[in-house]
Amino acid sequence: MKTTIRIVLLAIIFVQFGYAQDEFESSFDKENTLAANLGVTTIGEQTFIGFRVQPEFSIGKFGLGLDVPLLFNAENGELRTEEFNNGVGVLRMVRYLRYGQKKKDAVYVKLGDMTGEQLGFGSLVGNYSNAISFERRKVGISADLIFKKTIGLEAIYSDVNFDGTQKLLALRPYYKPLAKTSIPILKTLELGVSYVSDKDNFEEDTEAGVTSTTTFTRDGNSAVGVDVGVTLLKNALLKLTWDAQYAKLHENDALADNVVNNPTNYNGTTYDDGSGFATGVEAQFRFVANVFHLNARIERQWYGENYIPQFFNFAYEINKDARLTELVGAEKSQGIYGRLGSEILGLVKIEGELILPDDLENSNRGAIVGLNLQTKEIANFRARGKYVKGQLSDLGDTFKFDSRALANILVTYRINKFLEAGVDYQWTYAEKEDGTFGTVNQVRPYVGVNIKI
Repeated sequence: MKTTIRIVLLAIIFVQFGYAQDEFESSFDKENTLAANLGVTTIGEQTFIGFRVQPEFSIGKFGLGLDVPLLFNAENGELRTEEFNNGVGVLRMVRYLRYGQKKKDAVYVKLGDMTGEQLGFGSLVGNYSNAISFERRKVGISADLIFKKTIGLEAIYSDVNFDGTQKLLALRPYYKPLAKTSIPILKTLELGVSYVSDKDNFEEDTEAGVTSTTTFTRDGNSAVGVDVGVTLLKNALLKLTWDAQYAKLHENDALADNVVNNPTNYNGTTYDDGSGFATGVEAQFRFVANVFHLNARIERQWYGENYIPQFFNFAYEINKDARLTELVGAEKSQGIYGRLGSEILGLVKIEGELILPDDLENSNRGAIVGLNLQTKEIANFRARGKYVKGQLSDLGDTFKFDSRALANILVTYRINKFLEAGVDYQWTYAEKEDGTFGTVNQVRPYVGVNIKI
């Protein structure tokens, strides 16, 4: 009996100790470097020589990353200005400006690249990016604010270029009704309501004339959702959470009219509101002193007709009209979402995720695969890469680069304390200067200064 009592007491102390610990912090979040790289860049069929100055600083809760391109055409010596055309122009040099850590601090605000952002638990906005290529980078705003531990607000705005109408706006007010109590589990209960709206009417002057991929969004595109989540277990080694989400994609009026007026273009399929439901669990495991950290999520999803989970993802900003058209004829189905990531010894960080409909081979829905890799210096080498591919009907095509893929890979070698050499590669499928869509490749071998501060 005494032994049992001791075990129970130790378990209680262990759990309470775990709640007192700080949340896991990645060793990759607080790096300070000053980098200036001289290299040769191939963009399409043109060659450029020049610098990219890319300092990155983290001081307390503030973080700043810049990307200042100074590229000159190898043939005529002209400065390349395409990266500053349209939208916010030179503000694109701010890769990010951040205060706080999302879901860790009461105030989190970020300006710049929104790659990887999600709203709430991710059923509507997940794996999002507003930076589909160097030339199409937008400067957005993300925020997560919580007041007195109970009332919070998440917000994402895709583009602070205020010319034209409203761009993608995502809002999620949430409430933690029992956060100030000491009731186990229930004190972590979180209830949220999501709203996403986009009225983008952007048109671009190209060599082929005025082009647009916002025919369907200019009159408004919207979605709503509700969710609930709770932390089931939290101690020094393990954090386990559960959530459930319901989302609804409202019928887009312009697309609906197009389907009615051009039925042969859509093979006679129908289009209306679409909705879906998902529930899942997420586990975070860390070994002593964060020597090893593992994050895993598994989610069961039910898709209604004309619905796609994580609809506002990286593909949305590539071509909004094409993304909306994917909803037409999307069949009722179900599937899974999985994510697995780990950080080892503070040196290697890797994460993979997958959205996989049931019976993929016979489904008219595609799978989505994502991979992220980041390392510190190991034997003088360092690597960073992101890869995402959607609309997969065959997982065997996962690593075939085509119009459904986005990739950015950087590999460097430190020559000495101040110098490094590397290769920076980007693959995307985006709108070109002539108004057509196609593959955009950028290959940049370089030698430059990289100083750890």
